[in-house]
Amino acid sequence: MSFSFPEEIQHYEKKIYDQRQLIEISRALNSTLDYNYLIQAILDICLAQVQTMQAALFLTPEMDSDFIGPVDSFRGFAFLRPEEEYRIPVQSPLVQLLETTNKTIKLVDLEEPVASQKPMQALRELGVELMVPLKAKGKVIGLILLGEKAVGGDYPDSEKGFLFDLASLGGIAVENARLYERATVDMMTSLKNHAYFQSRFREERDKALKRKLPLALLLTDVDKFKNFNDTHGHQAGDEVLKHVARVLIDSARRTDFAARYGGEEFCVVMPGADEKTARDLAEHIRTTVESMVVNHEGKEMKVTMSIGISIFDPELDARSNKTMIERSDKALYACKHGGRNQVRSYSPDMG
Repeated sequence: MSFSFPEEIQHYEKKIYDQRQLIEISRALNSTLDYNYLIQAILDICLAQVQTMQAALFLTPEMDSDFIGPVDSFRGFAFLRPEEEYRIPVQSPLVQLLETTNKTIKLVDLEEPVASQKPMQALRELGVELMVPLKAKGKVIGLILLGEKAVGGDYPDSEKGFLFDLASLGGIAVENARLYERATVDMMTSLKNHAYFQSRFREERDKALKRKLPLALLLTDVDKFKNFNDTHGHQAGDEVLKHVARVLIDSARRTDFAARYGGEEFCVVMPGADEKTARDLAEHIRTTVESMVVNHEGKEMKVTMSIGISIFDPELDARSNKTMIERSDKALYACKHGGRNQVRSYSPDMG
């Protein structure tokens, strides 16, 4: 490749610009361990840096999954087939090729037996033109898929190189986020674990104190949970916990987070929530749990739960998580003592 002097200057200026962009992107991707945010960021960066209106991300659903499949976030593509038809086995010839190839790949350049793989037909119908491997520790954990360029023509080598570098950064960031997720999530219920709750709750108290914002804590307990284990067995009890946890996850606002406090006790931390907002959410959770049926080995089980609420008090709660948790626990005890399957906010007469 030969350049005239002005073209050569422009060529190297572009390379310097791209490297600076990658440094900034690396900082952005490594500044968070939020898995969903990373997915959105990687797609947005692709669309911003190359002239295409179609981008999608395929990832292994879990760190040890045996296939790579589409995540919910995508831009421009129309996924018309069932999701299963887009899944690419991690032992497939395509993934094996990507693990040994350090570059982006055009779908039209794939040779047999890779091109004849069943998912490849679905990807061609989708309009995928370029495939970029996401790697971590030498293993392919996902793919960036891009459609045709908005202006037509091929992707230039500079853009392919940029996308490969982006995928290298993105793969490491996604894997780090997954490791963090695994360390902070209760594996059975998919809720945040107790250690994460204590740490994050402390952060939310500090924010509430500094910004003079309300903060609510819901402490919940499955009513007569021991009966499920004694009557139907511990696996039935586990099913109850999983169903209740799902209600908490689905009910929490975008700014809230739910966690497993211990055993059959769960909690929801609600930044910015006053007592009315907290009670409304608690009642929604309670009635949703009351109306659900848990099926286990042909048996239908009805579940109820009690919920105690405390509201952040700057004078009482500035130094410790303990005081606010204790007030929620007292409100929860009052629910149990008052007949269960109810919501109560802490009041001083509860002791």
